[in-house]
Amino acid sequence: MPTDRTHTFNWTHLPFDQGEPTPGSLLLTAAQRAVSLLGDQWGAAEGPGGRTGHLRTDHTVFTIGVCEAGDVFLRNDKIGDVMHLPHVNANSSPDDIAEQVAEYIGELY
Repeated sequence: MPTDRTHTFNWTHLPFDQGEPTPGSLLLTAAQRAVSLLGDQWGAAEGPGGRTGHLRTDHTVFTIGVCEAGDVFLRNDKIGDVMHLPHVNANSSPDDIAEQVAEYIGELY
């Protein structure tokens, strides 16, 4: 899947679903659940302001976030490559997001 280098993510405004912002804690939960799928060499943390989730392994940090369109993205913070995860969005469960992260994270190395 191609990376998205032209999309500008707005870190201050998350998408709204029926007037409620998407909770950043959902993304932290997704990151924590992805760790259980990826293995114990991974770690999870909350992002700045609680708006993102982060995964880390071997000095590489990955950000899980939601863009203005409501799509969940995964970014390799070391090299800057980004991909929107298929089959999930801001309304998806943490388990579904974690499964997509585990499936596609290898494409961002």
